[in-house]
Amino acid sequence: MAKDLTSDSAVIVNPKAQLTHLTPHVKWPVVRLLLWLFVISRAFFMEIGGLAYIYLPHAWIESPPGTLPPTGQLLYHVTFGLWAHWDGLWYLSIANFGYANRPTATAFFPLYPFLIHIFGGGVIAGVLISLVSFSFTLWFLFRLTQLEFGPQIAWDTVLVLAFFPTAFYANAVYSEPLFMALAIGSLYFARTRRYFIAGPLAMAATLVSMYGLLLSAPFLLLLWKQEHHRIKPLWHTLWAPLGLAIYMVFLLIRFGDPLVFEHAQSNWGRHFEWIGGTLWVATIKAWKVLGQALNIHQLFATGMPSLDASNFYNWLFAVFLIAMFVLSLKYLPSYLWLYELLAIAVPFSYPATGNPLMSLPRLVMEAFPVFIALGLFINQSRLRRIIYFAVALPLGILFVSLFATAHWVA
Repeated sequence: MAKDLTSDSAVIVNPKAQLTHLTPHVKWPVVRLLLWLFVISRAFFMEIGGLAYIYLPHAWIESPPGTLPPTGQLLYHVTFGLWAHWDGLWYLSIANFGYANRPTATAFFPLYPFLIHIFGGGVIAGVLISLVSFSFTLWFLFRLTQLEFGPQIAWDTVLVLAFFPTAFYANAVYSEPLFMALAIGSLYFARTRRYFIAGPLAMAATLVSMYGLLLSAPFLLLLWKQEHHRIKPLWHTLWAPLGLAIYMVFLLIRFGDPLVFEHAQSNWGRHFEWIGGTLWVATIKAWKVLGQALNIHQLFATGMPSLDASNFYNWLFAVFLIAMFVLSLKYLPSYLWLYELLAIAVPFSYPATGNPLMSLPRLVMEAFPVFIALGLFINQSRLRRIIYFAVALPLGILFVSLFATAHWVA
């Protein structure tokens, strides 16, 4: 169980002493092991992705049947180029041409493509930003989990994240690694009462993803408890909405509509639905595509990639999220499971037509407290660790292979 230092009964006699207690010194061996975990996990997905790119059939949308890059370009594509599929192409387009009067592009928040633009606007810049961001993600997740549960649980938590089946997105031109680094970092600094660091990080996270706005809820809970129900410190909860406000002002000036980013979601058929309705439709669709989802030849078929089989995998991840949330209610501090609840509720209540839980395997990354719950779960026995990796590694190999060959994953 967590040592809930944010409980109403906690008494802070000396704030500086409390801060020192909450931020113990981390020794070099810990940093070195985290770096090795980062390198080994990223190399694992990069190696599998590169082999898949060379030897497996490609989807037509990225590479027409029978074609591969010339030999002189192969090294570039197996190391960097394959990580820029799907949403990555949107981010690169925005990085190089801005939103260019394209309302659909506004669904992709600006900070990540802006950083890509600053560092050259290319695929290599996008990949390196994601990799560096993920290294900070592991660091902040370790520190936050260590604070609440101790180092042993912290190691299991970063381990399950590093080799999670969709953790390969940390290698890709996607915003998830940057969002996680900023969001987890903001909660860590808020938990250690360094609000003037936590707040700007939450604002930056909101400029990366709409999910950053959800940080206001755990901020409110932490501030209310840690600052002994004083009203004045609650203004720090406004940092995340400020990030959204900045983006909306930009959109108002550029498009004349501050909510154009929300309207753009209709291009993917997203709409409001009650969570029960979403899960019911998702279950039906998962059953219908079961055979296709388990057929490797269909999954790696050439031609236009199909999203149908992903309905089954989306449903599996939904079951996983629900199970982890139930576990979180029992073991996680309230500010973590509150954020987790909100992050899960968004995709569950905002489905896409025809693919109700679209992108859920990737959006698990936004609901990052699930990895702490998962770390707690596998820490309780060696058998659970074995089962986790026996499931996670094959799924990771499958998903990164699909992504590398431009087939749809999430």
